Amino acid sequence: MEQEDYLKRQIDQLGRVLGKILSDVLGFANKGQTSLGIDITNQTLKKELDINIQELIDIETDIFIKTLKSEKKFANNNLDQLAEILLLLADSSKQDKDKKNIYVKCLRIYEYLESVEKTYSFDRQMKIEKIKNVL
Repeated sequence: MEQEDYLKRQIDQLGRVLGKILSDVLGFANKGQTSLGIDITNQTLKKELDINIQELIDIETDIFIKTLKSEKKFANNNLDQLAEILLLLADSSKQDKDKKNIYVKCLRIYEYLESVEKTYSFDRQMKIEKIKNVL
């Protein structure tokens, strides 16, 4: 019982961290300060989750979801938040190689969520189509 409570608290904390990052990235993107948003995102990810954007990008695509779920304890709602963050970063990235890799990771997350979630998400489907068109 205590183990379940601890795990739930960890997942909730992860959700709060990702929510703050998403809010920060959106704020900086709206102000045209994307590079500052990326820097703050990296700092927050490293501090809270011991990983940065480049390390996320470098995870092999075939084991990306498994790694996030097993090693970083991401729940599906956390994956959705991470995909939102990555999508914003990919949309504003100026480096084509990183942009493509980030889009691939986003697509992997969204397709995974599409396969396991019971509720259809029109928004998620639109993002999948957008990413596929970009790639």
